[in-house]
Amino acid sequence: MSWALVDNREFALDPDWVWYDEALSSDILPENPMPNPSAQLKPKKKKSHLARHPHVIWKEVHRSTYLDEICRFAGRGNFRSLTDCPDCKARAESEPSAAEYHCEECFMPDLTCKLCCIHRHKMQPLHRIQLWNGTHFTMVSLKSLGLKVQLGHTSLFCENPLPCHTSLCILHVNGIHEVAFNYCGCSRAIPQHLQLLRHCFFPASQLIVKTCASFELLDVLHKFALTTKASTYDFYRALEKLTDNTGLSRPKSRYHSLFRIIMQWCHLKLLKWGGRAHDPEGVDATKPGELALNCPSCPYPGINLPDGWEHAPTGVW
Repeated sequence: MSWALVDNREFALDPDWVWYDEALSSDILPENPMPNPSAQLKPKKKKSHLARHPHVIWKEVHRSTYLDEICRFAGRGNFRSLTDCPDCKARAESEPSAAEYHCEECFMPDLTCKLCCIHRHKMQPLHRIQLWNGTHFTMVSLKSLGLKVQLGHTSLFCENPLPCHTSLCILHVNGIHEVAFNYCGCSRAIPQHLQLLRHCFFPASQLIVKTCASFELLDVLHKFALTTKASTYDFYRALEKLTDNTGLSRPKSRYHSLFRIIMQWCHLKLLKWGGRAHDPEGVDATKPGELALNCPSCPYPGINLPDGWEHAPTGVW
């Protein structure tokens, strides 16, 4: 008994072999191709030694310089001999504080004092801060420096601020951050989880929020999963390495919270792309199959079918 498939011309994609003959004839070049005068008059430009061997030139000329510049960020750099805070000097203070804090995310690689570092990051609570201890940099959090960010007010001032949970963590593209937020407790304040959402933080729960993920992180994770087929667990492990690559101060695991958040995020994105956000009947009125995408290869009248297709002979469409 043979398990080979029975060849049937009626089920072929090209039953009369016309498409195959056309493709075959288009791929075969003529035996005596016509000469191209312009190609003979313009000889191919010879590549330079740099274009042919870019890594060799970089190794011989630039490797040491690149390494020195990278190592500058492991030390004080231009602040090796400058010890005063530049922000304090810009305000013409009589006694500038010592410049000991460096931000890995800010565009300017300078060092500032503690108070000036907090002032710079009132709108950037997820930046990574380093403290110079005399010999090398150590990681510190903006929360430990005393930064508190007010939610619910554009002026960052609230008459009745409510502190967040002491263990609130934000998952961001540059690691896991402990933050200190103050919710708005005014009479017209919205729920706390909505205050987080309006600052682009997706809470893992709605009552006592302890874990959030930034919208930027969720966008990266979504694209990362679609293109690399990597798991959410691998992505979270990378976040742990970004936070502490030594493994000595690993933060408390928030993997299950992140997994729950990304599932809800993908579902909400699907509803948004399906046009359900502004439907008068609401999201709950979504019927089975309404979020499915139409196949672009299937024939649709008025889209990829010519006029009069309904009068075509049987078997054409």
